[in-house]
Amino acid sequence: MGRQEQPLDAEEGPLALFALELRELRRQAGSPPYRRLATRINYSASTLADAAGGRRLPSEAVLAAFVTACGGDAVEWERRRVRTHQLITRPPAVVAEPAAVEEEVAVEKEVVEVGPQADGRPRSASPRRVLLPLVALLFALTFSACVPGDSAAPAASGALAALTTRASLQATARWLRPGTDIPPQYVGLIIEAGTTCPEPEITPALVAAMLKAESGFDPNLSDPVKDEYGIARWTPRVLRYYLPPDRQATVPVPPFTPEDSIPAVGRMLCAIAPELQGVPGDPALNLAAAYRTATWVVQQQNQARLAAIQPYLDQVGANLQRYRPQQQPS
Repeated sequence: MGRQEQPLDAEEGPLALFALELRELRRQAGSPPYRRLATRINYSASTLADAAGGRRLPSEAVLAAFVTACGGDAVEWERRRVRTHQLITRPPAVVAEPAAVEEEVAVEKEVVEVGPQADGRPRSASPRRVLLPLVALLFALTFSACVPGDSAAPAASGALAALTTRASLQATARWLRPGTDIPPQYVGLIIEAGTTCPEPEITPALVAAMLKAESGFDPNLSDPVKDEYGIARWTPRVLRYYLPPDRQATVPVPPFTPEDSIPAVGRMLCAIAPELQGVPGDPALNLAAAYRTATWVVQQQNQARLAAIQPYLDQVGANLQRYRPQQQPS
């Protein structure tokens, strides 16, 4: 007799709710024993039981096998899995006492005012997210210094402009090595994509390395044969799930802008990183491999699939070495 499933409470969170919904799908299929399901697919009964255990999300491949064996829609369930992964890996909101954050940028400490949240509470900005507000503030100060009729304004403007440039370059150098071929217009988006997730292997340097390997930073790339578009070579049906939640109802239509494509790379890497923990190899390159193929390919170390993308991984690895800052940010 098989082991009885442990009870779950949907109020425990998105992971428990996902597992309960999987159990309901199996119940609607007649509650077939996991051993019987295992005879229909290439996974063990224990793997299938773990998929609905509520301890962790199943992989893409295991979920597809489970759902198909129970007569469900594998595409719809993959959408649910992705959404659940986004919910359980999203960094928690942090509320600061003052509505300001102090950030040290090599030259000196600057105080950046951070606007309130929608509910009126103050919002804190982490050091990993302060670069763009800081640069915007310095630019604003530069232009506000140009007061007509004030003879001191040009000198003040020049001094502030110099401070702006210096602070921007030094803040950027925390995440990306200066003097590379990363287009300046994408640096802010790359830093955003690489710093919004707590997983240490997800960095701006990795995002930049992948974009270089994917498209050579070409925002107009179009490959209809592979159904891949834009600077990150997104497939429309996949990009859909890594756009902001209010835009996930429909499959997006190319062309895709860098403003959509680059942050979505960070969201996807953050979603799949927990699934690759413990997998042999370089964690950053494992993420790149999963992005180019699928998480199960990396999890199962599918040598044929990995060999096919080895040139891509070699490019990402070489780019990563060139783009990493000489001193890693703390």
